[in-house]
Amino acid sequence: MTKFETLTSLLEKNAPGAYMAGEMTETGYVEKQFRLGAGAHNTYSLSKSVTACAVGILEREGRIKDTDTVFKYIPDLFPEGYDKKWETVTLANVMRHHTGVGPEANIDIDSMDFWADGHDDFLAYMLSLPIIYEPGKGPFVYCDTNFYLIGVVVERITGMTLYEFLQLNMFNILRWRGHAWGTCPKNHTLGGTGLFARVRDLCAYGLMLACGGEFEGKRILTPEWIEKARCEKGSYGYGVTNSPDGRWFFTAGAYGQVVYVFPETRESFAVLGHDMPIDLINREIVPLYLQ
Repeated sequence: MTKFETLTSLLEKNAPGAYMAGEMTETGYVEKQFRLGAGAHNTYSLSKSVTACAVGILEREGRIKDTDTVFKYIPDLFPEGYDKKWETVTLANVMRHHTGVGPEANIDIDSMDFWADGHDDFLAYMLSLPIIYEPGKGPFVYCDTNFYLIGVVVERITGMTLYEFLQLNMFNILRWRGHAWGTCPKNHTLGGTGLFARVRDLCAYGLMLACGGEFEGKRILTPEWIEKARCEKGSYGYGVTNSPDGRWFFTAGAYGQVVYVFPETRESFAVLGHDMPIDLINREIVPLYLQ
């Protein structure tokens, strides 16, 4: 039985909510569909790592640095009376959820009625909040709106929405199809959630990361940026989580949407579904990809 067959067997026995699984290596692709349904599914917070790649692409082009401040690019978008400490918040702080804001900063787009809550202008709401901790050194405060903010910065630099920029500079290279990305009422790409993608396309994304930023000979990201995005062993980086031993990493969204990345063997697999047994996959399947 192959590694992928072992994975699909595990899901058939333990994941009644599984939609699809796929595996991609440099020599081929296989997938398994467990139930009829849409081809593309909401990846939820897996979207965050995809958004971070836009920063990596722009950094490769010399147009941005993750150590740059948010204020450098959108000073005119800060509301009157904003906390001046915002001027020290870097893109890296934002992508690692260490901006210094409190938990009220998050607009959970997947569950909140932002119209009823009066938060239909996401950017104005976020940038009006006080910085209560030192950026980069305060507590980890997880926010969808952090990667929404990254998307607005990308939009300002490129003149395109985050989604349009990644369509041209990553999705087309990876040969994605049938995908979509939600927007806010101001038509900015959500960034932190709302990316709908097919399992094959997510595997291609994972393989690109496993191969140091290249896909079929075309460069998207640099190996140096991917290492930086992974951050320390066992920690959360730029939308991805590094394994405790640093041999693999993953990017994940609510209910068990996960892309696994294995740089040593240059392969990736992805699972989509509802209430997926991620702990079981990590324990029984991941070791097979490390042999």
